[in-house]
Amino acid sequence: MSKKIKILHVLPNLSQGGAEKICRELLLKIDPEKFSSALLLFKDNNSVQVGREELLNNNIEIISLRKRCLFDLFNFWKIIKAIKKYQPDIVHTHLGGDIYGRLAAKLVAVPIIVSTEHNLNNSERRLATIAKKITARYATKIFAVSEAVKKDALKRYNIPTKKIEVIYNGIDITEFKANNFKTNDLKNDDLIVFGALGRLTEQKGFATLIEAAAQLKNKNYLLKIAGVGELAEKLNKRITELGLNKQVQLVGAVKAADFLASLDIFVFPSLWEGLGLAILEAGALAKPVIASDIDGIKEVLNDDNAWLFPAGEIDKLAARMDFVMTNLESAAVKIKAEKLKNLINKHFNLDLMIEAYREWYEILLLEKSLIKNDVKK
Repeated sequence: MSKKIKILHVLPNLSQGGAEKICRELLLKIDPEKFSSALLLFKDNNSVQVGREELLNNNIEIISLRKRCLFDLFNFWKIIKAIKKYQPDIVHTHLGGDIYGRLAAKLVAVPIIVSTEHNLNNSERRLATIAKKITARYATKIFAVSEAVKKDALKRYNIPTKKIEVIYNGIDITEFKANNFKTNDLKNDDLIVFGALGRLTEQKGFATLIEAAAQLKNKNYLLKIAGVGELAEKLNKRITELGLNKQVQLVGAVKAADFLASLDIFVFPSLWEGLGLAILEAGALAKPVIASDIDGIKEVLNDDNAWLFPAGEIDKLAARMDFVMTNLESAAVKIKAEKLKNLINKHFNLDLMIEAYREWYEILLLEKSLIKNDVKK
């Protein structure tokens, strides 16, 4: 390529979530010799800004706006101006960035508009679904993080099959192989430590997990739930009502690798999920994983490498937790955990994900004659 291809990622904010982390990884790891990347945030308020400093330290330009409401026409005009000023070859939208990002990019005549569908949008408002369906026609290509997400997007947004491709999420395996985890303050050698990680929302199923923990009240364990979100107060109240304050803790925002390394067993009780980045991270550390048996998750987990339970079923979750806790040192548990680790290392590593996006960027650039066809694949 004679000049760098400019990619502008559009994201609501840099909160602590799997989709946001995938966006950051794309910004940081896509070949800097070929691509110049920037990030447009349009809800850049006082929320948690995970990884912002790392992006800036790696010369990733961050364009920050203030989106005040859903139909903020002034802010939409600022998005248009920001895209015009940056002059990207590719606009890549994520999450709530899809509607405004795709429409603005279309109005500015950006050559290539792509989006990543990160989740099953079961809780999406009807108006947002309609807006995403309308603006999906402006996308050159849409990526889904799993076959389950692809199936959902095809139906929900009426996307032509040929327009959507699956690129599985990947994690930086080296981050989960290092021996320098800061776990001293997180470890508890006297108790078996269960852990869960994610936004404190209905989707993540933490209410089910807390109820299951109550059934194990007489066992010698500690459950740590890491993350922030709107259900924090409600979950804390329920923990108190069940008399679990000494056994169940909401620990807030954490560094995922350090937190997961401190656990004995990882629990992922989501009611619906696109793929589940935390599953990949915990599995890469060879942690036994207990998870809900739902689409998306089942593309990674099965009965050979994890302990699955029907989503939302408290008794079944409690039984799985009790079994794994009781047999934690057994060969059977260790073999399952090792199988999951090997699967993730082979099929869900970050290099594969980055390479897949790079290849698609270049395919689309070639189709638009924005690069020559002598690019090495």
